[in-house]
Amino acid sequence: MDNSNPQQENTELKARLRALAAIVRLGRDAFVQPDLTAAGVHIVNNSRSLLVYERSSLLDMRGHPRVIAEYAQVEVKQQTEHAQSLRTLCGELEIGENALEVTADNPPAEKLSAKAREARVFLTSSGAHLLIAPLRSPRSKTSVREPFLWVLEYKEAVPQHVGASLTLLSADYGNALWLHVPQSGFRHFFRWLRKITFLRVFLFLLLAFFVAMFTVHVEHTVSAEFVVKPQSMFSSYAWFDGVVKTCFLNDGDKVKKGDAILEYNTDRMRFQLASAEASFKETDAEYAQESMASFTDKERLGRLKILIHKREQAQVAIAEAKWYLSHSVVRAPVSGILAITDGSADKLAGRAVRLGERQFDIFSDTGMIAEIMVNEKDASVLEGNPRIKLFLHTRPELPIPVKILSSRYYPELTEQNIYSYNLKVEMENNVPGLRYGMRGVARVTGEKVKLGYYLFRSLVLWYRGL
Repeated sequence: MDNSNPQQENTELKARLRALAAIVRLGRDAFVQPDLTAAGVHIVNNSRSLLVYERSSLLDMRGHPRVIAEYAQVEVKQQTEHAQSLRTLCGELEIGENALEVTADNPPAEKLSAKAREARVFLTSSGAHLLIAPLRSPRSKTSVREPFLWVLEYKEAVPQHVGASLTLLSADYGNALWLHVPQSGFRHFFRWLRKITFLRVFLFLLLAFFVAMFTVHVEHTVSAEFVVKPQSMFSSYAWFDGVVKTCFLNDGDKVKKGDAILEYNTDRMRFQLASAEASFKETDAEYAQESMASFTDKERLGRLKILIHKREQAQVAIAEAKWYLSHSVVRAPVSGILAITDGSADKLAGRAVRLGERQFDIFSDTGMIAEIMVNEKDASVLEGNPRIKLFLHTRPELPIPVKILSSRYYPELTEQNIYSYNLKVEMENNVPGLRYGMRGVARVTGEKVKLGYYLFRSLVLWYRGL
C-alpha cells in the first residue's frame, strides 16, 4: 500500500522548482555584472534568500589574498580583524573540489599554524560554522590553482538543503567571476604586481645592482678645463738691464718679422762708448810714444807691454758698448700677433727691465689650439685613445670635436694650484669668433669600465678628499 502524500510531493516539487529558478536567475544575473567587484557584491548579497546564511564574504586568492566583497557592506576594509582572519585562515586551508566546512575542531589544529588557529577561533566563536566553497571555472586552468573562495557563515550547523544549492550556484558563480579575469599575458603581470612588497623590491634592486657592478660597462667620462692658445708662441726676454725708451706697437697689433717693437734708452751706452774710444786713443798715443823710445831705452819695454794690454781693454769696452747699442732696438723675430707683458705699450715705456725678464710674446697667426688640463685624480681616463669634445663658456651649445696633438706624461701645477696632465688638441671645426685666452669645459671620455670600478673609485676618491 502506497503511503505517499500527493499534496506533500507537489509542495516539495514546487519548492525545488522555485529553488532551481532562483539558482538560474542568480547565475544569470552574475554573468551580466559589469566587472569583478560588482559580480562579487551580487554573490554575497543576493544569495542569502536561498542559502539563509548570517554573513558572507568573497575572497580573491590570486597572489596576495584579498576580500572582494562582504555581505551588507558598501566598501570592503581589508584591515579589519574579520578580513585579516579570513585571509589568514583561507590562505592555509586545502580546498578540494567541494565545499569545506570549518568548525572549532575542523580541520585539526596540527594542520594549521598558530596564526591560522587564532583566526579560526575568532571566526568560529559562539559555535559558528563556516562553509568555504571554491568558485572555479573549466575555462581557466588558473582557477584550479588560485580559485575565488566564497565563505558562508552560520550561527549553528549548516542546513541540509544548502549543499545541493551551493553546488549549482558555485558552478555558475565561478564561470561568471572568471569571465571578468583577463586571459591574456597581462593577467600574469597584474598578479605579479599584487605580490610586490617593499622588501622584495629592495632585495631585487640590491641583487640587480650587485650583478650590474660586474657585468655593466659604463663610459668613463670626466670634465676638465681648457684654454685657447696659439699654435706656436715666441717669448722675448731682456738681454741686459736697461730702461725702455719707447714701444712702437700696441698690444694685439699684427707684426712682421723684423719690425721694431721697442727701443731702450741708449744715452748711457753712448757715453760709455765715447769714454771707451777716448781711452783707446789716449792709450794708443802712449803706446806709439813708448814704442819709439824703446829703441834707445830698453827699460821702457816693460811699460810698452802694459800699454798693449790697456789698449786691448779699451777695444773690448768699445765692442761692448757697440753691442749694447746694436741690441737697443728689439725687433720681431717672427710674424704674428703682439702680446705685451704689461698689456699696454704705455706701461712698458719708461719701465726698467732686468736681465732675463719677459718683455712681450708673439702669437702665431696660422692657427689656434686648445690646452686641456686634466686633473691628476682623473688621469686614468687618458689611457688608450680618449674621445674629447670642447664646450666654450661663450657658446656652450656648440660641441667642438678635436684631434689630440700631444700630451704631457707628467703633471704640472696649474694656476688653481692643482696638479694636472696637459693635452694639446687641434679643433677640427672652424669656430667663428675664436680668440686667444677663451676658456671652457672639455668632456674627456675614455675606455668603458665596469660599473663597480667606476662607482667605488669615485667613492674612494671622495673619501680621500674629506
